[in-house]
Amino acid sequence: SSCKTKPGYIMKCSNNVKRIREITNQSNGCPASKSSSSTSDKEKLFHSSLLKYRMSKVDLQKNLYPGYYEHKDVVLDGLHCVRCSSNFQLDTDGEYVRPDRCYHHSGRLRTMKTRGAKGELDKMRMYDCCDGGDGSMGCSVTTGHVYQVAFPNRDCKEYLRTRKRPDSAPGVYALDCEMSYTAGGMELVRVTVVDMLGKQAMDMLVRPPHRVLDYNTKYSGISAETLRSVKHTLEDAQRAVCRIISAESFMIGHSLESDLHALKMIHKNIVDTSVVYYGGGYKRGLAALSAETLGRIIQQDEGGHDSTEDALAALDLMKHKLKVTDNVRLT
Repeated sequence: SSCKTKPGYIMKCSNNVKRIREITNQSNGCPASKSSSSTSDKEKLFHSSLLKYRMSKVDLQKNLYPGYYEHKDVVLDGLHCVRCSSNFQLDTDGEYVRPDRCYHHSGRLRTMKTRGAKGELDKMRMYDCCDGGDGSMGCSVTTGHVYQVAFPNRDCKEYLRTRKRPDSAPGVYALDCEMSYTAGGMELVRVTVVDMLGKQAMDMLVRPPHRVLDYNTKYSGISAETLRSVKHTLEDAQRAVCRIISAESFMIGHSLESDLHALKMIHKNIVDTSVVYYGGGYKRGLAALSAETLGRIIQQDEGGHDSTEDALAALDLMKHKLKVTDNVRLT
């Protein structure tokens, strides 16, 4: 996709330069990466160093990771839009019973410090998309409402657990998913896994089982055209992930509970950068952490977020943490 913003353009140029250097090194007879034995040693070091950051069962439960909290069987009294809180209905085909426009804020409600008329500091709840106050009219409009089932209401009995593979090295991987709003809630449309070197281990587009209500393009980077010829199912994505990530592998990501719910999978060895970098009473966004910690601008492409870019950011945030806090150098 084209980059229409300066940060997105810079990121694309940086990645292209990196690829050109790798190709040039290979053509000159230089190895593109370190030897397999060296990589294996680094992977073992990476894996052992992450143990102190692995989420405990209490952490997994507190952050509503699938398989680690008590399921609450709640009967939904109609559907409530997660954007504007309006009630709406869908028929058995996933069509709106009564078409309606959804006026909402595309950004998040945050506490902002403002200065009053007399120069005193005051705190106000404002949306970061338009500076509108709490309760103000939405600055964005879509042709229909959307919903998602709250995590505590999701029964994880049918979720797939990653399997033990004693014959293979556990490995360290970073994962990120993209989701769209469908008649079934919020469902998986793309999953990306990168290895410890930042190379793509898999990148799969997925056709959701229910009718898409909103592709959520601003955040997912997915459109109707993107999925037009896609045939991979959720089950295909699960099998592909399990071929790469075993139960012993470390899975790195930012607020991975959302990704694992979208994948309908359960995994125990989790390193969540939103928890590792938790501070100030709230979880920091991945884009803010990447800019502040890595000096890297992400999620600025007008075409939407990129799961590869996000997975790499989470991976590099942990490498940075190990280097600065634990003096572990992996490069």
